[in-house]
Amino acid sequence: MEKYKHLRYAIELFSADWELTEEEYQETFSSFVNAEPDYTKRIKKELIQALNDPEWSWVKIGYETNFIGSDDSEESVWLSVKDLIWNVIASNEEPPMRRFV
Repeated sequence: MEKYKHLRYAIELFSADWELTEEEYQETFSSFVNAEPDYTKRIKKELIQALNDPEWSWVKIGYETNFIGSDDSEESVWLSVKDLIWNVIASNEEPPMRRFV
């Protein structure tokens, strides 16, 4: 079983392969999460787990999925995920924090 498959799928929705504007990516993702509230809960749960997983790499998943927020910095990719995904699935909650070294 693939680790954090729901989170990975959410990140894949922001693949540069789609060549959308940032607004189009966000509209697509918002439509998806509004239609699938249970899936949204799974994404949120996995996102929190990934932040606490020392083996998880935001950089690696960014490059594997061709994520529009890809970068060589774990913190930078996380900040893109926070802006594009967390702020949609949990807009009224503070994002989880992780120290990046």
